[in-house]
Amino acid sequence: MNLAPVHIVDTASVDPADAMRYAELVRDHLAPAMHDAGAPMIALRTTSDALGEDVLVQVVWSVENHAGWNRARRNFFTDPRWHAAWADLAPLRKGGTRRFYYPLIEGAGA
Repeated sequence: MNLAPVHIVDTASVDPADAMRYAELVRDHLAPAMHDAGAPMIALRTTSDALGEDVLVQVVWSVENHAGWNRARRNFFTDPRWHAAWADLAPLRKGGTRRFYYPLIEGAGA
């Protein structure tokens, strides 16, 4: 299996009233730090806030491979912007997941 590129999919559960603020913090504060660390954001989306349940905010980061993820992690952990963004994001999160996805078909991950 070709394990490149790797897409890291972070999904956070937030109160509907906090969903837009959470997404804006990701876009405006976390994404620049992640990009500079080597893991650019390639998608940011949410479920509907009209369903009467928590909203899921999903962000997809991209790295070339696992070694790239390890480099990006080292870089963003040492970036004060990343820590500042998480200080603002953490109180809004009710829970969430992180998953690593790989292309199944040659060229499908490009």
